[in-house]
Amino acid sequence: MTAFELITQLNGDTATEALSALCAIAKTKQGRAEIEACLSDRAILSALAGSEQPKVRKNVYRLIGALENEADVPILSHALETETTLFTVPSLILALGRLNARDALEAYRVPVSESPETDKHIAEITIACEKAMQRFETAPESTLETLSAPREILCFAPHGFAAELSDELSALGFSGTVQGDAVRLHTSDIARVYRANCMTEALLPIASDVPMEPKAIAAKAKTCIGTYYRIEIRGYLKDRSGFIEKLKALLDGHNNPSAYDCELRIDSRNDRCDLYWKLWNVRDGRYPWRKGTLPASIHPALGYALTRRALSLVKRERPAVFDPFCGSGSLLFAAEAQANCRSLLGVDKSGSAIAIARENAKAGNSRARFVCRDILRFEAKSGADLVISNLPFGTRVGSHKENETLYARFLRRLPYYMNEQGVAVLYTADGKLLERLIRENPQLALREKRRTAAGGLSPWIFTIDKTANASYTDRNKERE
Repeated sequence: MTAFELITQLNGDTATEALSALCAIAKTKQGRAEIEACLSDRAILSALAGSEQPKVRKNVYRLIGALENEADVPILSHALETETTLFTVPSLILALGRLNARDALEAYRVPVSESPETDKHIAEITIACEKAMQRFETAPESTLETLSAPREILCFAPHGFAAELSDELSALGFSGTVQGDAVRLHTSDIARVYRANCMTEALLPIASDVPMEPKAIAAKAKTCIGTYYRIEIRGYLKDRSGFIEKLKALLDGHNNPSAYDCELRIDSRNDRCDLYWKLWNVRDGRYPWRKGTLPASIHPALGYALTRRALSLVKRERPAVFDPFCGSGSLLFAAEAQANCRSLLGVDKSGSAIAIARENAKAGNSRARFVCRDILRFEAKSGADLVISNLPFGTRVGSHKENETLYARFLRRLPYYMNEQGVAVLYTADGKLLERLIRENPQLALREKRRTAAGGLSPWIFTIDKTANASYTDRNKERE
């Protein structure tokens, strides 16, 4: 269910469940942007914070904290003065911390427990206050350039693109081995690792197949990479907070989820786990153009990997690149960074998307040009060597029903946007529909399809050629 659909259910008996679902969406940057786009009026959040139902109040505190919009501080500050249900207070405190409401937190006094029944709640409120105030602690600023000694580093690629990441790392001077969706290196030059644009993240392995117990984990990770760290547990279905409290008491250093220079990553599998360090104090200067995004924007590492693959299929040394659904411009900027492109042109019917793309182009000093136009009414001056695009999925943008018409009409125009040796690389989660329409079009030939993963979805990537008899003689046909 989309954010818009959930927000329409915030009145009445469905509010608790709808808020919980919105909190799940708000875990990602794109999800938060999607929710914010539907919440121009904050009055609904204020009303929910005054609900008679404690569970509704608790969940709206969680959502406000997840959105991290400091304009909502007055809502939470008022709630802190009036909230009397103890089990909702930890969520309220943590939300105030995420909104940097230091004055409200410092003025708050943890209530005194009046009975054994309230001891647990008071303890949880105390822990929440400590965590919230940790946001105002500052870790020493330092940028790590090299490790103290060479060690193994796992560089992760978007799903299905390990070969492209391995090729890029080789160009950077590394010799690594592919392991699933990762490339395993042995180096101390962490700064150079973070020049790989196709890399989603780099992890330093600590140990594998460790018992999922605080003592066993602490024994392996006793010596912290940095003084300030945070603990991240994935795949653990039991009491995460309790587990973290026990583990941090056994570790060296200072666990601070708000100010840290490294992360202890615990990937849990039932009663066993794998351990990694992830460094956060390495300068990451990749994607200087990424100033603005859209809810449907492609992850920049996936954009680079997809574009690297696509450029390898282009025959011309200085290709003309065209994105007919360009959004914020990510794919064009990735193409420009990896090839000496003759031209870079993006089209999108959304004025706000084009505005963001132009802002990004300015930030990245890009030559890419952007035109606000419905692609079904756009006349290209010449065919491109590479047509590459993140098509509307029908999830965050549009719908499957709308895609039926859009995809069919776009594919009829696609040969016109490609030159004689041009290739098209199209990315979509609506794969069955696109494949059927490609095979039904006598002017197009499906060269390859492959699957990846992004945002909980499993999109397809289609590589398409023009057939020998492809032509586009009636430019006005699609206007009818």
